[in-house]
Amino acid sequence: MIEKGWSDEKSGVLNLKTETGFKKPIITVKNPDSLAAEQYRVLYTRLEQISQRKSYKTFAITSALKGEGKTITTLNLAYIMALEFRKKVILVECDFKNPYITSHFMDTMPEHGLIDVIEGKADLSTAIVRYKHSEFHILPAGRIARNSLELLGSNRINFIINMLKSQYDYVIVDSPPIAPIADMNVISKAVDGLVLVVEAGKTPKDIVLRAVNSLDNVDIAGIVLNGADNYLLNEYYY
Repeated sequence: MIEKGWSDEKSGVLNLKTETGFKKPIITVKNPDSLAAEQYRVLYTRLEQISQRKSYKTFAITSALKGEGKTITTLNLAYIMALEFRKKVILVECDFKNPYITSHFMDTMPEHGLIDVIEGKADLSTAIVRYKHSEFHILPAGRIARNSLELLGSNRINFIINMLKSQYDYVIVDSPPIAPIADMNVISKAVDGLVLVVEAGKTPKDIVLRAVNSLDNVDIAGIVLNGADNYLLNEYYY
C-alpha cells in the first residue's frame, strides 16, 4: 500500500513513507558474491574517490546508444552504494522517452512521478519511493513524455536536483542515451559528472567518441564496459 508523505520544498525537508521492492531482482541482489557484483563495488569506490577529491555528489549514467545497459548499471550501482556502503542514495529517472525502471523493476508504484513534480502537479515526496526500509530511494519518471527536452530544460529540474543534492549523499541519474536526442546536453549541465556505459563488442569506437564530443563541457567520471567476456574478467581478477 502506498502512503503519501509530504515535502516542504522551501525548507528542503522530505518525509517519505512509500516503499517498494524489485519484481525483477538485479545481480547485486540475487547474486551479491558474483564477479559482476564485485565490479559495481569497484565502480562505487572509484566514484567515491572522485567525490572526495572534487566534492561531486551527482552523477548521470548514460550511453552513446540505446540498449547498452545504462539502466541496469544505474540500478546496481545505486543499490550497492546504499545497501552495502551505507550511503543515502536517490536514483532519479530522467529517461522520459523510455522509462524502464518503473515498469520492469518496481513492484510498488507511486501515484505521481518526476514529470508531475516538474509540471507542478505533485510535491516531491509523493513521487519518491524507498527500497525496503533502506537508504536507497527511487524517483521514477512516472510516465512517458514526448516533450522531454522542454521538461528537462526547465528551471524546475535544476531546483529538484539541487534540493536532492542537499538531502542525499549521492544523486544518481538514469539518463537517456546521448544519440540521437538532445536531452543529455541538458542533463549533463545539471550534474557534477558523467558515467558512460559502453557495450563490449557492439558500439563502434567512433560512435562513442562522436557522442561524447557532442556534449558541452562535461566531466567524464568513468567508463563502464558492459558485457565484457566473463572468462577474461576472471583471468584478470584472479
